Amino acid sequence: MKTFELLSIIGSIAAVGIALSAVVIGSNANLHAELRAEMQEFRTEVGTEMQEFRAEVRGDIRSLETRLSAVEQRQARTEGLLEGLRDAIAAQGRREPDGENEAT
Repeated sequence: MKTFELLSIIGSIAAVGIALSAVVIGSNANLHAELRAEMQEFRTEVGTEMQEFRAEVRGDIRSLETRLSAVEQRQARTEGLLEGLRDAIAAQGRREPDGENEAT
């Protein structure tokens, strides 16, 4: 083998190696850019979903507050009725006999 052929083969191998390195580096940079874009899209989607979730939870909490308020009002009304009933029963026990049931 002549020196020229050997240098030609070595040069070809080096050129192919450099070309492959350029392709790999370019491909890596492209993948990196795609990954960044996908991550940004994912962050946007997650942010949107979190906002929707928060709005839903706030609505549920408001609904619970409304229901709790209604229960508190009914409880207060029931307590008032019970107090009135207790007072009526206590007042009946303090009444003076009318004389209708007295044995004479």
